[in-house]
Amino acid sequence: MKGKGTTGTIFTIRWMQKFRAKGKKLYFGFVDLEKAFHRVPREVIRWAMCKLRVEEWLVSAVMFMYTGAKTVARTVYGNTNGFEVKVYMHQGSALSPLLFVIVMEALSREFRVALPWELLYVDYLVVIAETEDDLIKRLSKWKDNMENIDMRVNMNKTMVMISGIRIYHS
Repeated sequence: MKGKGTTGTIFTIRWMQKFRAKGKKLYFGFVDLEKAFHRVPREVIRWAMCKLRVEEWLVSAVMFMYTGAKTVARTVYGNTNGFEVKVYMHQGSALSPLLFVIVMEALSREFRVALPWELLYVDYLVVIAETEDDLIKRLSKWKDNMENIDMRVNMNKTMVMISGIRIYHS
């Protein structure tokens, strides 16, 4: 996406190196969004597009694509009869990855504390804090906010990493 290159990530890594040089620890929470792509409610897609100031005609066109949408399931016995998909983002649609990025960007703008403390990477995010307690608070806030819009954080796959100075013993 335009304006979404590696500059921000490079800045964050250089910023983290300064913390490390000062002997400070940083706590990273790598948040796994459970079935993220498949759990985005349609009303959240509309909200995200509006929040990012997508023109109304385009929002309407995207939402119209979801009106009366049908799909089939492919099985070893053949395809099922078509059935209406009423709730989430289309699976397999070429537009779905872009819509997901739009949703995650809008959610980030809504929930983030301050840059560069939260980083988005496709279907997961990294939350950074200076203390363990602060990391727990930020992760809880993200989890609660995501669950309020019917998206889920997979706590079993969410990992924590602590970065600091390694002490060597001889």
